[in-house]
Amino acid sequence: MRHIFLLVTAVGVLMSCSQKRAPESSGPVTVTVATVQSENVTLTRTWVGLLNGFQNAEVRAQVTGYLLTQDYKEGATVGAGEVLFTIDPRPFEAVLAQAQADLLQKEAQARLAQITLDRQTQLFKTQVISQQEFDTFTTNAQAAAAAAQAAQANVQAAQVNLNYCTIRAPFAGVVGKAQAQIGDLVGPGGSATVLTQISQLDPIKAIFSITESEYLQAAPLISHLMAMDRSARKAEVTITLADGDVYPHKGYFDFVNRQINTATGSIQVETLFPNPDNLLRPGLFARVTAPVQVLEGALVVPQQSVAEQQGSHFVVVVDAQNRVAVVPVEVVTAHGAGLVVQGSLKAGDQVVVDGIEKMRPGMVVNPQSLKAETKPVPAPEEATPEKAAPSS
Repeated sequence: MRHIFLLVTAVGVLMSCSQKRAPESSGPVTVTVATVQSENVTLTRTWVGLLNGFQNAEVRAQVTGYLLTQDYKEGATVGAGEVLFTIDPRPFEAVLAQAQADLLQKEAQARLAQITLDRQTQLFKTQVISQQEFDTFTTNAQAAAAAAQAAQANVQAAQVNLNYCTIRAPFAGVVGKAQAQIGDLVGPGGSATVLTQISQLDPIKAIFSITESEYLQAAPLISHLMAMDRSARKAEVTITLADGDVYPHKGYFDFVNRQINTATGSIQVETLFPNPDNLLRPGLFARVTAPVQVLEGALVVPQQSVAEQQGSHFVVVVDAQNRVAVVPVEVVTAHGAGLVVQGSLKAGDQVVVDGIEKMRPGMVVNPQSLKAETKPVPAPEEATPEKAAPSS
């Protein structure tokens, strides 16, 4: 019913236009036409996204001590393993030295206990000592060996704590402002001081949320991308920054979160963008435009060929006999300089690009292609407007 109403309305509009403007000649009216194209069109949508580092870490102390040095420049780019801070190592060096000395003592005791056990074993074989005495020597040797192993573990723990006095970058990235000063007492635990923060900025993440319905629409495309290796994914995502500029590097889909947020009814999507100059920083907002669906064999027409009447759209089609007809269409989306439409059209149809106001339904026209190609025009007696449609 809607299409019938649209068709009647469009016909009325065209007829009223023809009544207001009488033809100046008996020949067919010349109009410009374009061919309906069939293309695979990727639909996109735009969301507000938040930028974040590919990796982010809070740098904290793992041992308690006084901060001795800050070895980096705030805001600088550092490499993985580069020294950021040092904690006064002297207490930990003393603990390590004591552990090493204890290890030497325990190892000596273990060697002596083993030598004693070897001697007592010969005496036990000749039945000089009893089974109980032999068991005692065996147990002593085992205990001494275990004590030596414990001492070795203490040395390793002391060495680890000493190494923790040198605080290094966990990965390459940009380091933020120092949040502890030289001389501060720092240490681990729930209330541990955050010494600084570091972020890997190349690539950088653009994170945004889509609704359940948007997710379901894009699910086939998402499944296809998730099945691909990350390096094979095409860069099709763009971001527009707060100053209105489109970021020059395109990004690609990374992953979609595992579940819908029941509080907001949305699901989180992450994309990755190259950031070779570290221009983009965590916390920036941007408009993210990403593909959501591929329309195979979509019909594309020039924008100026689509007319609107009371919120509905239609095009004027020229058939093989050069007669015009009104066809209702539904506009799906813009595509370059054209529009993707749905309706009773097919690829190869000729639609009028301009000159609609000169036509009446059923009238014969002289179509001129946008490429200056002219279709054959019927004989003059068939092209007379009075014979093409009765005047009202």
